[in-house]
Amino acid sequence: MITCGVRKIKGNSFIGENRLPKFRNRNHMMPLDGSKLLPEELKGYGYETGDRCLPYKWQDLFSRQQEESEIKTIILENDFLRCEFWPDYGMRLMSMLRKNDNCEVLFSNPVLQFSNLAIRRCWFSGGIEWNCGQRGHAFTTCSPIFAAKMKGEGEEFLRVFEYERQKGLYWSLDFHLGNDDRYLWVYARVVNPRDIAQPFYWWTNIAIKEEPGVRIFSGTSEVIYIDADSFRKENATRIMAHGQLPYLGIKEGVDYSYPENFTDYSNEYFFQNEKKPENTWEAATYSNGHVFFDRSDETLAYHKMFCWGGGNGGKHWREYLSPGGNGDYIELQAGYCRTQSHGCDIAAHSTIDFVQVFGSFEAEKGFGDGDYDQRRDLVYAEIDKIIKTEEIEKRKHLYRTYNSLKPEVFLSYGSGFGALESMRDDSITPDGFYFPKDSVKGDSELWLNILKGNDISDDNIPASYMTDLRWVPYLEAELPGNSNLLNLLGVMYLENEMDNEAESYFNQSLSIKRNAFALRCLSVMKQQHGDMDGAVKLMEECVSIDQCREYSEEYAELLTNTGHWEKAWNYYDTLSSELKKDERLILSVLPAACKLGKYEFLKDCYSKTFSVVREGERNYTDCYFVYQAMIEAREKDIPLTDKLIEKYRKKNSIPMEHDFRLA
Repeated sequence: MITCGVRKIKGNSFIGENRLPKFRNRNHMMPLDGSKLLPEELKGYGYETGDRCLPYKWQDLFSRQQEESEIKTIILENDFLRCEFWPDYGMRLMSMLRKNDNCEVLFSNPVLQFSNLAIRRCWFSGGIEWNCGQRGHAFTTCSPIFAAKMKGEGEEFLRVFEYERQKGLYWSLDFHLGNDDRYLWVYARVVNPRDIAQPFYWWTNIAIKEEPGVRIFSGTSEVIYIDADSFRKENATRIMAHGQLPYLGIKEGVDYSYPENFTDYSNEYFFQNEKKPENTWEAATYSNGHVFFDRSDETLAYHKMFCWGGGNGGKHWREYLSPGGNGDYIELQAGYCRTQSHGCDIAAHSTIDFVQVFGSFEAEKGFGDGDYDQRRDLVYAEIDKIIKTEEIEKRKHLYRTYNSLKPEVFLSYGSGFGALESMRDDSITPDGFYFPKDSVKGDSELWLNILKGNDISDDNIPASYMTDLRWVPYLEAELPGNSNLLNLLGVMYLENEMDNEAESYFNQSLSIKRNAFALRCLSVMKQQHGDMDGAVKLMEECVSIDQCREYSEEYAELLTNTGHWEKAWNYYDTLSSELKKDERLILSVLPAACKLGKYEFLKDCYSKTFSVVREGERNYTDCYFVYQAMIEAREKDIPLTDKLIEKYRKKNSIPMEHDFRLA
């Protein structure tokens, strides 16, 4: 049975977007050290893992202010399970309740608290999320997607789907819970209809409760984990190493199959399962005998455990994400490549599909304790009794036959860009994907007008962006005299690293009128090529034309990053009282305040809480040590020296509420 409803939850559902295009990192491979991996594990290591967000925009405005919010839900249930989905938040499966004993199988966060933890910034913890697109959670993590009620062979099932604009992929999830099913079945399909291969990324993230004694198993003891050397120096390159559970050598004799034993810092390990049916599963055993598991076909072979660890930063993040001591959780994950730092392609005109099943059962107390390899075999034997390999293959074959079914009863709408693609080229949308024309609204309306050749307003900042070069002819057809269209072309070419074309279009835009947007984008180009003085000069003119939040944040951060301490502080000091409250602006000028001895500013800063501090961000923490040294200097009437500051850095004592580090 599928029904719609509303959940009332403590939190704040407001999310605001950053209107500026955030261009991809020119280094397509994030900084990684593979010196401790096996030779075969180096293939694809770092491939297309660099930051990349466009054509999506950052969702970087949210709050810690708690109030009662109403969340739209879709409920899929039978006599055994009740599954609650949040269609406005990427179809997060936020609760899976076992009805016979009222057991919540997942970590169902009782609070909706956004944080700066994802590729588009905004993210929240709890439930199961479906990550397709680019490393760093899904682009739709905090956005609505399509959902429809479907009919298979005698069963009703839920289909969710979306068009992934960055890579031009189509992805869908069919959720099946038949009358006799005691576990939730999911069939996933990702289609690349394009003539060229595209970078591929898929990870299913499952949040479950963290309790003393919980232990993690999968189809092998061979893992890739984060080596301790990654955390011994600030801003060190991440080192991934091959190891074997339960002992990883981080601390002698410590069993890391128990996540609670990561006492110093957050960590994660990826099970290097062979692509065999008996390997592609993961389970968490609890001391009371409860067991959570997920199992997939061999397409989704690799599995992962993530924990926040026992350090101050990890404790703070748990409390931040679920205030009131409710935030203890770990993540089990399942992915297509060896780790989230490995990449590969989905071939042109091809499909990747797989089946996953989620569930739980009860065993005797201490079921997971004892010799690791022996217990792993016992856990798998129990899972295999419940979910046979033959059943997975049978279901996959059956669910594939539903691919061409057309959605009819819609329960939720996503973005209008899938419909736009169908209008642009009615042959490109795969079978089973149907995007109603009335879904074109908001950000996608601009592009509908471009597609139709309608006049486009000459806005200061475009409403949305495209990076797919197949849209170039439609923009060029309407160009004469419109600086906005020229800027949109400049964005498209700059994101595709076609700098000459991008620079030409931005300069053409400026020849029509001096506009802040083109100046800012040219400043980004200067930064990409290392001309920081030129970048500062362009941003200086940009904010002289428009002193909105986004430009001001970027200008202040650029000044700070280039060591223009007084200039950064003086600029902040001239801003309106409203802009001075902006969290990112405050954080951007923190180092300048430290350099210039702005004690009262620092005192005020560390008396409040922030929502937008990035996961692992050290700037905020490092400045706290300067602030502590400043306090001592004032109390003792002595000079503030580098030696005094270093004393507090070495002491490394910081209140938990100010610690956002992961080490």
